[in-house]
Amino acid sequence: MGMSSFWAVGALRDEQVAEIASVAAPVIREMKERTSTREAWSRWENDAARGGGAVSVYGPDGYNTDESRHLYEMVNASAFDMLDSTCEMHVMEWWERFDEDVEPFISAVSKDNPVAALFHGLGPERARVLPGWAGDAVLASAEVHRHLESVESVLAVSGTEREEVLSRIDDWLWHENPADVLDGPLRVWRQAATAGLGLLSSRIWF
Repeated sequence: MGMSSFWAVGALRDEQVAEIASVAAPVIREMKERTSTREAWSRWENDAARGGGAVSVYGPDGYNTDESRHLYEMVNASAFDMLDSTCEMHVMEWWERFDEDVEPFISAVSKDNPVAALFHGLGPERARVLPGWAGDAVLASAEVHRHLESVESVLAVSGTEREEVLSRIDDWLWHENPADVLDGPLRVWRQAATAGLGLLSSRIWF
């Protein structure tokens, strides 16, 4: 049976966020600040620039291009996968504790990565603005408020920009609804901010 990549974004109370952050935040930060991560991001920027803002997903032979495989591998390493493998934290247990007042966004994609699809749709310049790393973030309520405007500037695109982003996501995840991947996380961000709650964004293979 093939594995699926799950990405969940949900709201939690600040005391719950603090408990998760004490374990996960240093790992997320370390993964984001690695020299190899910066080099991989720089290559993606160059690849996307040559492609007019995004890499080509498939080559003439119908297989994934080297550039799209590079993007996939760049965002596929998850802090929560690492913590799960060392039994320091099983983040899916926290998904059951998401606040009931905010419906969580949960995407499950077989043998693919919804965060890679979102990054492909947004492009490097927009994706860089999102807090955390590659779909992983742990934020207290004050941080949710502080980052909301910048997150909205990235995800709340409209008009031809939105059509372009959705088209790129659809190219990557042709069997999923691209609007879900773009709009779902933003809805949770907005509702968490309104409710004065913190936020957990986490991706893991299962």
